[in-house]
Amino acid sequence: MRIKTWLLIMIGLSAALVLTGFQTSTKIDRKQLKTMLSQLGYEVKDLDTTEGKEKYSLTLQQGGLNIPIAAEISANENYIWLTVFCKDGVPTADKAVNLLKRNADIQPSQFYITKSNKTMLGLCIENHEITNAVLRQRVEKIADDVVKTKDDWQ
Repeated sequence: MRIKTWLLIMIGLSAALVLTGFQTSTKIDRKQLKTMLSQLGYEVKDLDTTEGKEKYSLTLQQGGLNIPIAAEISANENYIWLTVFCKDGVPTADKAVNLLKRNADIQPSQFYITKSNKTMLGLCIENHEITNAVLRQRVEKIADDVVKTKDDWQ
């Protein structure tokens, strides 16, 4: 009797391990990202409509600023990027050092300079079990970070 019980337990555990490997993905796709942003009440505009590269824009008014936030899913679909264009040009050395220091205060948001010399603020979100509440919190966070760092990047 013990062997049968042990054998049934082992079969059950093996089945559980196999089944957990076949769970469905909890990632959202590009169309779902746009839908979720619209559901949150944001006016969503298309920045890029190329299939597989869709990118959207929404604008928040906060702290006396109009903050245009771009939203897109990475090419490998593992991340959602929220980005804000802060200004054209590379900051002076002192401002650049201040931006690097501010990264520690606002992480996981981060300042960076593009290849075309634009100062940007970005926030990367793991594309896993994203809900409207999570998405709203991240959009509001990057907007808050733009406002509280405006003296550093303006």
